[in-house]
Amino acid sequence: MSTPENWTPQERQLHDALHRSAERVQPGPDGLARIRRRTAVVPMWRRPVVLGLAGATALAAAVIVGGVIALNDGDDDAPVASQTSTSPAPSPSDTTAQTAPPTTPPAETTPPAQSLTVPVYYVADSGDGLRLVREFHAIETSLTPIAAAVNEMLTAPPADPDYRSLWAPGVEVTAADLADGAIVVDLSAPPTAGEDPDLAAQQLVYTATAAAASAGQDGSLPVRITVGGQDPSEPIGRTDPLEVRQLVQLNDPAEGATLPSPVTVTGEAAVYEANVLWELRRDGEVVDSGNTTAEECCTFSPFSLELDLEPGAYQIVVSESDESGGEGRPPMSDSRTFTVE
Repeated sequence: MSTPENWTPQERQLHDALHRSAERVQPGPDGLARIRRRTAVVPMWRRPVVLGLAGATALAAAVIVGGVIALNDGDDDAPVASQTSTSPAPSPSDTTAQTAPPTTPPAETTPPAQSLTVPVYYVADSGDGLRLVREFHAIETSLTPIAAAVNEMLTAPPADPDYRSLWAPGVEVTAADLADGAIVVDLSAPPTAGEDPDLAAQQLVYTATAAAASAGQDGSLPVRITVGGQDPSEPIGRTDPLEVRQLVQLNDPAEGATLPSPVTVTGEAAVYEANVLWELRRDGEVVDSGNTTAEECCTFSPFSLELDLEPGAYQIVVSESDESGGEGRPPMSDSRTFTVE
């Protein structure tokens, strides 16, 4: 047994603190009776184990005072006993027995489906080779906006019959989101090299970055492609849109839409002097034509026009002007068919 002569500093500090607390106790006239009643009914499994002088002294003080005195030894990470506790803190040897049984983690649930309108890029023969073109698809999905847009590009055919995808069927998106300064797109299978692998990569990059921007995220980030979470590609950024996008692009009306009159036609163009030509056709015949102006010259900027139309089926064609007089490449154009109610 430890004696006062060989107490450690901690034991002496504990003894002095308990002694001071005991001196402040004022026993009541029924104190002895209450102690006898309490000790007589304490079951065996609740009786503390005597751990030596310091432990016995602490237990006696806890019974008399009815509380716990916590001492701080200077270690900020040391646990401090609760002021409302009536039991001593467990010793390290008790932690195994007192560990709570493991709980079963909650089952993963599929996020609820939401309605999204996502930008989806395809390709079209522009007259100057294949170029990227874009549609907007309204979908119901439980995927993130980026994953939903890329998965739509991989699995859904374009609405415009002049558009197509460079990606072979059979590849889907398993996840897509921002991580480590890039948009990481994870695919279910390796992509199959097609007729233009570089443009196919840009089809995915433009779709992912446009979806990020439309969702309020950073659409300027490069894209990393992984397969099953493995083998990440080098970051792929957007190629200059003047080199890979069709220079005239319709946004509205959507292909096959049914609309009331007047019909608002909108799009983007990067054309000489910002001049956008348009023709309205019915049964293959031009019934009206004109031109409108994009907001800026020679860089992608929006344009719009409004058409007051009678009910029926129409086709709108927008194009750049031919500044070469027929000696250069064919002017790039885009078209949509729609019906007026």
